[in-house]
Amino acid sequence: MISKQLKDSMGIDHIVFTAIDVQETEIFYTKIFGEPNFSKPNVVMYNVGQTGLIFIQKDKSNPLIKKFDPTVIGLEHFAFGLKNLEELQQVEDVLTENKIENSGIHIDKDSGKEKIWLNDPSNIRIEFYL
Repeated sequence: MISKQLKDSMGIDHIVFTAIDVQETEIFYTKIFGEPNFSKPNVVMYNVGQTGLIFIQKDKSNPLIKKFDPTVIGLEHFAFGLKNLEELQQVEDVLTENKIENSGIHIDKDSGKEKIWLNDPSNIRIEFYL
């Protein structure tokens, strides 16, 4: 087992997602985070805090999966942590201004904390969470 000190010093460097359409995904995330840090026809990357979000183009020859399904084994959703309600309100304002469908600020039934959720173009669930 790694030491508690090492575990506590770690963070998520990057997460790679397979997207149905990288160009559509880039348009979506650019509305939220601004211009990507890296972009090519089949890959786009955003730095959010200390974490890189990387989206790569789905292999179009694989017809089995058309959209992300959070009910199967694998990723259910990922969440960006925010410090206060004002930050969450700023996110909600950006989503509203860009006509990005979302849940609006509401209380999470399990934690009792405020959050917003939405789905990206590949149907991947995203939360902004206090």
